[in-house]
Amino acid sequence: MGIKLELLNESEFGIIVNWINNYDEDFLVQWSGLTYKFPLSTEQMLTHYLRGINSQESDVYIYKIIDQQTNEMIGSLQICRFDASNNEAVVGRFIIGEERYRASGIGTSALKALLKIGFTQFNLNRIKLNVYDTNQPAIRCYERLGFKKGRLTENVYTSSHGHQWSNWEMYLDKDIWESEENVV
Repeated sequence: MGIKLELLNESEFGIIVNWINNYDEDFLVQWSGLTYKFPLSTEQMLTHYLRGINSQESDVYIYKIIDQQTNEMIGSLQICRFDASNNEAVVGRFIIGEERYRASGIGTSALKALLKIGFTQFNLNRIKLNVYDTNQPAIRCYERLGFKKGRLTENVYTSSHGHQWSNWEMYLDKDIWESEENVV
């Protein structure tokens, strides 16, 4: 199945809210860190993105992942925290919301498309992300695309089941991305 990325509209926050709220607080934290309180609401998202989205002034671009056959929104991800002095940014809030599309390569395709945007349209030299050590499927996806593990911060979150989660900072440099031929 083919996918495409399109800029998300704030009016579509409700779709993401529904995906997140189908799970629990731990799922919300895995998706957004400690930014929001469960259950997620559109009001929380609008407050967080007070400067809006999809502009240089907002410092965040949120993309919806679209199934090209059905034109259905099946996920979303963002690129944000642009650092002009180091020419880098951070990928985050990555979700394949429709469960039937998970573990099918859609996430890899979506991230490849976002990397292309970051390295070509935004002319970044490095793209970073944060991932909890418990999210092994995501870590494998990121490593397949060339991301390297950087700093590990241990025990940053205690799950509702009492498990400690640590955070990996991962990064991908443009020259590695180009040499790995990750261009979609």
